[in-house]
Amino acid sequence: MEFRRIEYFLVLADKLNYAKAAKELCISSQALTKQINILEDELGTKLFHRTTRSVQLTEDGEMCKNQFANLKAQYDATVSAVENAIKSKNKVVRMSFFAPLPKNELMNPLIHALSEEFEDIDFEITTDNMDGLRDKLKNGDLDLVFTNAHDFEDWRGCETIAFKTTPAQVIVSAKHPWVKEGKTSITKEDLRNGDILLLIKHGPYEFNSFYAKVKTQSRTLVPNFDSMMIELEKGRKFGVFPMVFNDMQHSGFICFDLPEEYRFNYRTMCGFKKANQNPYARKVFQYIKKHQKEFSF
Repeated sequence: MEFRRIEYFLVLADKLNYAKAAKELCISSQALTKQINILEDELGTKLFHRTTRSVQLTEDGEMCKNQFANLKAQYDATVSAVENAIKSKNKVVRMSFFAPLPKNELMNPLIHALSEEFEDIDFEITTDNMDGLRDKLKNGDLDLVFTNAHDFEDWRGCETIAFKTTPAQVIVSAKHPWVKEGKTSITKEDLRNGDILLLIKHGPYEFNSFYAKVKTQSRTLVPNFDSMMIELEKGRKFGVFPMVFNDMQHSGFICFDLPEEYRFNYRTMCGFKKANQNPYARKVFQYIKKHQKEFSF
C-alpha cells in the first residue's frame, strides 16, 4: 500500500469533493478516482458513498480517516525529526536579513564576525520582506532573522536583541506638495488628506498598530521596500518608517515627525524562536547577544 494513496484519501475525506481534493493535490479528478479505487481494492472495502450530488464516507471510511490521520501525524513528525537531525549534524544556520538594513553599519560587520567566530558552521544567508521574516521565523523556516520591527509587533515565542531603536517618521520626496508648501510639521489633517504607502503583508496589520489606526485619504500597497522608494520618488505619496536603511542619508528624502498621538518606534533587531531545536543557531544567537554593543550603530 503506497503512502501517497493514504494522503489522497485523507484530503478527499476532508473535502468530500473529488474536484476540490484533486485541485489541492495538483492531480486530475480521474487520477484521484483511480488511486482511491486501488486503495479500496487493497483494503477490500468501500470508503465512500458516491452519487452525482454528494460524496460521503462509509462506516469503514470513517474508521480509516481516524486511523490514517494518526499515521499521517506520526509520519510528518518522523520526517520533521529526521530533517532537524540532519540539519543539526550538518551545522547549518539559516539567517535572513530585511534587505534595506544598513550594510556597512550592520549587515557586513555581523556576517564577517560570525564567519570568523564559527568557521565550522555553514551560514545560509538570504534577504526578504520585513513581514515575511517574522512569519518564516515563527514557522521554523529560518533560525535567525535581522529586521526592523515595530514596537507593537507580536514577537511572542521569540527572543530578540535590539541593536538600535529609532522613531518612525513621515518620509516624502522633495517633489511632494508638503515640501513645496514649506511645511515644517505634519498634522493629523495632513495625513487624512494624503496617500500612504504600505508594504503588502501576509496577514493583517496588528489591531493596535499605527497602520491600523491612522486615517488617510487612500492607501497604496507595494510588494517590497524598493517599490516603495520608487513610488516615493514620484512625489505624490508618503511612507512611514525609520531612517535606518542602507544609504538613506544620501537619498534626498524629507523627514517629518509623526503627530504626537501617532508616534511609535522601530527596533533594528535579531530574532530567534525559543523553541528552535538547532543547537548551532542558539549558539550563534547567544554570541550575538553577548556582543550586542559591537553591532549597535
